[in-house]
Amino acid sequence: MADKDTLKRIITEWYEFTAVGLFQRDFDNSLLFNNQILTIIGPRRAGKTCLCYQIINRLKSEVPEDNILFINMEDERLYPLSGNELTDLLPTYYELYSPDQKQKIYVIIDEIQNILYWSKWCRRVTEQNKNIKLIITGSTSNLLSSELSTELRGRALSFVVYPSSFREYLGFRNQNIETKKILYSSKRPQIKKLFNDFFNCGGFPEIINSKNCKHLLQEYYRTIFYRDLIERYSVKNVRLFEDFLKLQITEFSSLSSVTQMAKKCEALGHKLSKNTINHYFHYAQEAFLLFTTSIFSYKIKNQLLFPKKVYAVDHGLIQAIRFSFSEDYGRYLENIVFIELLRRGNEVYYYQNKVECDFLIKERNKIVQAIQVTKSINNTKTRERELRGLISAINEFGLTKGLILTDDEYDEINYDGKTITVTPVWFWLLA
Repeated sequence: MADKDTLKRIITEWYEFTAVGLFQRDFDNSLLFNNQILTIIGPRRAGKTCLCYQIINRLKSEVPEDNILFINMEDERLYPLSGNELTDLLPTYYELYSPDQKQKIYVIIDEIQNILYWSKWCRRVTEQNKNIKLIITGSTSNLLSSELSTELRGRALSFVVYPSSFREYLGFRNQNIETKKILYSSKRPQIKKLFNDFFNCGGFPEIINSKNCKHLLQEYYRTIFYRDLIERYSVKNVRLFEDFLKLQITEFSSLSSVTQMAKKCEALGHKLSKNTINHYFHYAQEAFLLFTTSIFSYKIKNQLLFPKKVYAVDHGLIQAIRFSFSEDYGRYLENIVFIELLRRGNEVYYYQNKVECDFLIKERNKIVQAIQVTKSINNTKTRERELRGLISAINEFGLTKGLILTDDEYDEINYDGKTITVTPVWFWLLA
């Protein structure tokens, strides 16, 4: 348990710290200027802390510096955590600094999920101090689900930080492009090369300038595995959980069911119940390691019973930890597209009716777009397969056009009276 002097030292050190060389992330600054708690969530190492520094730099133009407080609850000097750290935070802050009470006071707490009863503290502080704006971050989706849906309901807004998008990646690499012209520009080969780099190493910010991205990604995975999964959920059979997780990650961009996964675990000498598999998968989702899409159906029962398509939070992370390192380019592209669709706030499903379409985008109660992802459609069989699945989805939902995303092909196809646009994934990511 940290004493008050330690807490004062940590707060004072932050005021003396200046963050430099920040990678700029896409962020909606309007989220800063209301009375609701802002929760910034996402996987470990995705850049939540750097986004906090970016926000702080933005706020310095709005309020006096004393009106901004930042603390990271993973500072080892606070450990072992007693639960009183939040209770002592504001009184200690007011002893050291004199914020202008007539203006908004911004209290930014990084990795708040490490403190017991954090949501109760947030509720009390915001109810008692109308001029305080809380900004909290965490590496668990609990900040989005259970706590927010109960104690903080109506009091909080969420912003999810994923590993960087390709557009952000280009910004990190000091590349400014005109999207409309890039397909025809002399810079196209250069941008495609940068996409290849992005493809190979993924979007975690610290990876971008790393000379050994695979090693660093493996370290990220080990940290997520032990800190956010094994320790957080007190998993007893570590070997079983590790094998399950690697098997599940191997199924990325593919259909996966509980029954299939149970059989694959049994083939490795493990016996586990379907209930255990469901728990394990829930843990991986809570840590933002894995995501799923459901089949689109107007019947909720079908969405629950049909296999899910599984995706990982970052395509570079998949390559660093998979059992198999065989070429599977199209599936990696599909994973990249899925995460980008989430980043853009889309509600995503897959389509299956004898043929398959990778993504259906739903707005309100209507399917508005159908998307296929493949490395290339130059092969006749691949072209026909992708078009059949896409056209089937287009016809079923009354659409007039569809999209096929490829590695580097651009075309427009008139097929069965429908307009199909073929676009490079890297170009679509910049839209």
